[in-house]
Amino acid sequence: MKKILLVDGNGLLYRAFHSSSYSQMKTSQGIPTNAVFTFINMLMNFINKGEYHNTVVLLDKGKQTFRHDKLESYKAGRKETPDDLKPQFAIVREFLKSSNIDHFEMSNYEADDLIGSLATKYCKDFKIEIFSNDKDMYQLVNENTCVIKQKNKETIIVDEKYLMEEMKLTPSQIIHYKGLCGDGSDNIKGVEGVGDKKATELLNEYGTIENIYANIENIKGKLNEKLIAGKESAFLSKDVATIKCDIEIPEYKNNEFNLDQDGLKSFLEKFEMKTLLKKYSFNEYTKLVIEPVTKIELNHQEIESWTSKYAQDENYIYLETLNDNYHDSPMIGVGIVNNTGGYFLDLEKAKNKEINIFNWQEGSFTIDENFQGFLLNSKFKTYDIKKTIYVLNKLGYKTKNENFIYDAMIAGYVLDANIKPNIFALNEKFTTNEIKNTEDVFGKGVKRSTMIEQSVKAEYMIECANVIRESENEIISLLKDKDQLMLYENIDLPFCFVLLEMEQNGVKIDKKELLIQTKATEEKIKNIESQIFAITDKVIGEKFNPGSPKQVSELLFNKLGLPNTSKGSTGKEALDVLYNAHEIVPLILQHRKYSKLYSTYLVGFEKYIEDDNRVRSIFNQTLTNTGRLSSSYPNLQNISVRDADQRQFRKIFVTDDNKIFMSFDYSQIELRVLAEVANEETLLNIFAKDGDIHTEAAKMIFNTKEVSSDQRRIAKIFNFGILYGLSDFGLAKDLNISIPEAKQFIKNYYNTFSDIQSFKIGTLEEANAEGYVKMVSNRRRYIAELSSSNRMIKSFGERAAINAPIQGVAADILKVAMNEIFAKKLNIKFVGQIHDEVILELHENDFDEISKIVKLTMEEAFATLFAKLNINKKPKVKVEVKGSRGKTWFDLK
Repeated sequence: MKKILLVDGNGLLYRAFHSSSYSQMKTSQGIPTNAVFTFINMLMNFINKGEYHNTVVLLDKGKQTFRHDKLESYKAGRKETPDDLKPQFAIVREFLKSSNIDHFEMSNYEADDLIGSLATKYCKDFKIEIFSNDKDMYQLVNENTCVIKQKNKETIIVDEKYLMEEMKLTPSQIIHYKGLCGDGSDNIKGVEGVGDKKATELLNEYGTIENIYANIENIKGKLNEKLIAGKESAFLSKDVATIKCDIEIPEYKNNEFNLDQDGLKSFLEKFEMKTLLKKYSFNEYTKLVIEPVTKIELNHQEIESWTSKYAQDENYIYLETLNDNYHDSPMIGVGIVNNTGGYFLDLEKAKNKEINIFNWQEGSFTIDENFQGFLLNSKFKTYDIKKTIYVLNKLGYKTKNENFIYDAMIAGYVLDANIKPNIFALNEKFTTNEIKNTEDVFGKGVKRSTMIEQSVKAEYMIECANVIRESENEIISLLKDKDQLMLYENIDLPFCFVLLEMEQNGVKIDKKELLIQTKATEEKIKNIESQIFAITDKVIGEKFNPGSPKQVSELLFNKLGLPNTSKGSTGKEALDVLYNAHEIVPLILQHRKYSKLYSTYLVGFEKYIEDDNRVRSIFNQTLTNTGRLSSSYPNLQNISVRDADQRQFRKIFVTDDNKIFMSFDYSQIELRVLAEVANEETLLNIFAKDGDIHTEAAKMIFNTKEVSSDQRRIAKIFNFGILYGLSDFGLAKDLNISIPEAKQFIKNYYNTFSDIQSFKIGTLEEANAEGYVKMVSNRRRYIAELSSSNRMIKSFGERAAINAPIQGVAADILKVAMNEIFAKKLNIKFVGQIHDEVILELHENDFDEISKIVKLTMEEAFATLFAKLNINKKPKVKVEVKGSRGKTWFDLK
């Protein structure tokens, strides 16, 4: 029996928009096209199967339908259509018309009604598949009709069996179910107080709403009362939820589908969808052929040992561990794809059979010599080089950095830092392949396990390796188009090898010092708690938990009657306002501070100390959208140097014997980058003369030769606040002055540094027009918030747009500096990178010589960045680096 595909066009377009809004895709004329692009991609995946007699897209026409006549509040309260989505409805219609894809809409009806009518009319002679995530469609299911929905890239077939297993309902009961429990998305009320579970129980017993009310006397208690009170709403809700299935669509002839390839090609060219033009090749047949790269046969071979017959000069390799902390996680295995096929090597025992490529015996691995030779004599393209090499090395396999020539994770990140750092997101962005999310394969949280069907595991790992292969051409082409290939090849790719060494080195921990600080903090917490309990015993006379926001709120605002100016909030900002209102408030703040120090740092770090007394953090290169690093397992970036107690914690980080730490920190690097990118001559001159930027700024703002400490403090707030969206309201709050005074201060500042104001205006104009900010390093930050109709969200986007070209370039300077130091092969160890600071470990006798080399390299890094990217100029701003030395991180200034 032939098949017809009926598509919920509006539903698909909305899903396409929300899954791709971060991309800010627009034509050169500024027309948003992200939703249309994704819509086409998703629809063509079905069309290209060649399974359908015809494909029909059904659309809504206007907001008012016959349902509003029955229920005035129908769909009331829905969010306004996003501004960037509104023009894309017309573009989708143009796509459908250009491609000769049947599409219909009718006044007074929804797409659901048109789908229902076509499905009912043709289901006797055709298999009907309805592509929609709308549960309303479930009422249309029958032996020849099913609904196809997608969840996390997984395709789910909703048929009669599925409905009975998942919902315990038949298709005909769906409208009765809606009548009872309503539908919040459509503002259908149902019966108040009757939820999903109770509605299902009632229908399992009575079958229909009519039968429920015919037997109302048999239903007792509160449920009886609710049903009687909601009877009118129940029948109305059921009526409104019912899809009409008798609408005639005379224009639809049910002809066999015939794609207009010339029309589709012209449409893609008009709307500058180069990726789709490259992805689709057009021929004399009606079927669209997707050929991103030369196809190979993926045999999904599960092999027990490696032999030379599998090897090729160039290989795509994907390595996966069970948990995100790959420093301490079981390994799932390795997927390898090359011109001979696809292969899977497993670590785990499955079906009582040990797969011997990494044979685990009494806590150590037996090295497979053939695989070892393969690693040393072949080239590899992978996803996350750092992770891949780290895990292989930990298993005892030797690798060569130069053999790993491509990293899809880093390349994708350079293109768009908003792409989530996982293979699933990369696949969704750059290929038409369908792979499962890792959580769908191995489970989530505590249920995550490698003990699954071996064939499922093998297929997943090989398909992941193939994603690297099939996305490569597209990614490299886009890097070239956007002039970002050198950024990837010369900055970000080599940087992963620096981070690899830093992770492998780790940093030594003084366990005795850690124990001393842990016990001292425990005593502080106990002392604070005794003072808190002395107060609460008198006030409430019952057990009190100072770590519970709910109990703290109850105590402060209800029992003690303190001013509740923050709607019950007990966050730090709210409690700071109440600091002097009662003696218990400072105690609660101290308790939080020391509890966090204890749990996050002191006890929190213990589990990460390895047998050699070193902690090895993971440094995340592709997690932030600013270009900066973050770290995890444990987080070393979060240790404050301003807080005295957290600063004490730095004493636990120590060197090996006869060695010292050497730290170099960029001085005011973001202000220096601001001076450069804004071409602010006044700032450039201050830095050129090694002046105190805050003092000199204060002189100009206040028109004085002698600067007070308060004036310098205000200038400092300005200098750094300008990077983070300083407002007159925020300044007034920080300085405890009126808003008019704050406005005058800001005016004076911009009169003094007028090029900064021009830079901000120009940056925002470009960002709003393009949807992204482009930095001098050619890095881009896409900012979806700029298109938001919500003022607060848009303001956040504007602040991010101003900050991005400054913070991003500062991060690039540091990357270049570390790359250059690493390339010099000095007798040092990278052990940490915190914000603008690099921490190295070296022999004390080498300090004088090496410190000079490192300092000069870092000071030249801005100019080196320009040279690496073929930018034909030198930066004007002078870069300053400050260094220090010590036996612990605490000693570093």
